[in-house]
Amino acid sequence: MDGKKQALSPIFVSHGAPTLPLEDIPARKFLKELGPHYGNIKAVLCISAHWATSIPTVSAVEKPETIHDFYGFPEELYQIKYPARGDPKLAEHVAKLIQAANIPCNIDDNRGLDHGTWVPLMLMFPNADIPVVQLSIQNHLNPSRHLEMGRAIKDLRNEGVLVMGSGGAVHPLGYAGFRFGGPTDDWATDFDSWLTDAVLAGDEKLLINYRDLAPYPERAHPYPDHYMPLLVAFGAAGEGAEGKVIHHSWYAGDLGMAAYKFTE
Repeated sequence: MDGKKQALSPIFVSHGAPTLPLEDIPARKFLKELGPHYGNIKAVLCISAHWATSIPTVSAVEKPETIHDFYGFPEELYQIKYPARGDPKLAEHVAKLIQAANIPCNIDDNRGLDHGTWVPLMLMFPNADIPVVQLSIQNHLNPSRHLEMGRAIKDLRNEGVLVMGSGGAVHPLGYAGFRFGGPTDDWATDFDSWLTDAVLAGDEKLLINYRDLAPYPERAHPYPDHYMPLLVAFGAAGEGAEGKVIHHSWYAGDLGMAAYKFTE
């Protein structure tokens, strides 16, 4: 992956269900093997599908709590703690980068780490020894604004900060539920194939206008939250970026678990 003197390519990962750390599935194995490639980084800036605010906001907490923002799962999940430290100075720096692009940005000194962040990171960095800062999404804003937010923070890749979007390549919850052991529907594979092609081509127009140009967007993403982190990560790679598939699998039927790396 990225060497010590190279820019850190932003990534997008699909974090699936909160039970991911407990399940022996390909996506879990992938994340556990991904982390060691980033042993030299200074911090992670995670754009999680599970933190939506009215305007972009960065978390600036020295010791962020582990947020268990889900219900109806095994009790052992609620006992998990991911004690990574925060980085208030990095948070302030991120906010200034975004503001310099004429995008308003707040700093939140209370927000902990939601499961969109700690689920993949506890697999990637089980020692919790990498500082973590979160950047929120805005469900009411159009996709192009999220790409612009990513472009605003593109310099972070040269500063030892791994920009990581965490959502879902195909996330039909609200349209289709979990079907453990069930087949993947054609509409899901159609959207997934379209997304992969758009990512590989680095096609900004397609990725931004997915609701009009992709097949079955209303099924693959009934809500925008799990798609927007991908656009921020894509934008953070800079203009002319292209993507690479670094993982592909399915979970519980139609939950797409693909992951991508973006390079300029």
